Amino acid sequence: MSDVIQRSIDLPAAPREVWPLVASPAWLGEGEIDPSPGAEGWVEDGDATRYLVVEEVDEPHRLTYRWASFADEPTRVEIDLVPTETGTRVTVTEGPLHATPPVELLAA
Repeated sequence: MSDVIQRSIDLPAAPREVWPLVASPAWLGEGEIDPSPGAEGWVEDGDATRYLVVEEVDEPHRLTYRWASFADEPTRVEIDLVPTETGTRVTVTEGPLHATPPVELLAA
């Protein structure tokens, strides 16, 4: 069993049109996200507030961040926007931080 969750949806719009939606907290709840590497933010949905740190931004193709609430273990969220013939496939992947190899392994 994997701790990684991945979901995709196809939208009838170009990645540049979809980007403002995924780079804001509106689709997650209320909050503040600055889509800049190293920026900190927060998202509140119902009873939980999650605090986040943006890791990677490749506008309008990719956004990654780490986030956690006080009650949950931190996870990494990766949002990829891939152009399709009819618009954009948005894929959101979330998993534990240990699911991503350390940077030193990637450089080898």
